[in-house]
Amino acid sequence: MNRAGGAARAVGIDVGGTKIAAGLVDCESGRILAREELPTRPDRGGEAVLADCAALAASLGEGRVPVGVGLCEVVDLDGRPASADTIDWRGFDVAGAFAAPRVVLESDVRAAARAEARFGAGADRSPFLHVVVGTGASACLVVDGEPYSGARGRAIVLGAPPVEEVASGRALTRRAGVERAEEVLADPARTRLVDEAAAALGQVLAVLANALDPELLVLGGGLGNEPSFRERVATVIHSGIAYPSTPPLEIVGSRLGTDGGVVGAALAAR
Repeated sequence: MNRAGGAARAVGIDVGGTKIAAGLVDCESGRILAREELPTRPDRGGEAVLADCAALAASLGEGRVPVGVGLCEVVDLDGRPASADTIDWRGFDVAGAFAAPRVVLESDVRAAARAEARFGAGADRSPFLHVVVGTGASACLVVDGEPYSGARGRAIVLGAPPVEEVASGRALTRRAGVERAEEVLADPARTRLVDEAAAALGQVLAVLANALDPELLVLGGGLGNEPSFRERVATVIHSGIAYPSTPPLEIVGSRLGTDGGVVGAALAAR
């Protein structure tokens, strides 16, 4: 069956530290028409991860539609990987690995922010700050529906040093000695670790809120979308805003959830 036909369709691939989520997306509605998922297992090396992405794209798009890839790394303005904290694709011909009429590589947080601006909580809101806290943590300012990339594509890093060293799924599991961040969140004995992570993230985001004055702050990603963690972070942000407004800065979870990265990657390819 030919499921890839349609002028407004594209394959979106969200490459995170834990999983690779892919979908065939109707870019006019944001609806995911078909989806597939694989564990990332970045320890295998970048080439193996790229091969998995190409196989997912071939399965979903049949080589007939554009492919967008959101990668959990810094991606420069020319669509080249510029960091290798989790997956090293530097020096790879990423586009050449796919059989598709067009291939676009983007940072995962910018892809998710684009989808949130088009179909999610950020629709008709500007500027807003989109934050993804999953295996890592990153952020993107969105102005008039367009993700801001910065002069070099590096405007996604949260904090100095990066706060993801403390406030991310990877940091929580490392510090707690468990496999999944959900285990840390559910364990009352590890409340202090969660509070420390929320405080560190909230302080960094309060600095951005003071500097950028966004209309809205969206927290996404597996950890950011967890209500109790998001509430902790929001409390710290609000306490750190120098000139509070009425009503206060609105802080919400991602309306698109885990689909945002897939939909946003597809939008980047159109």
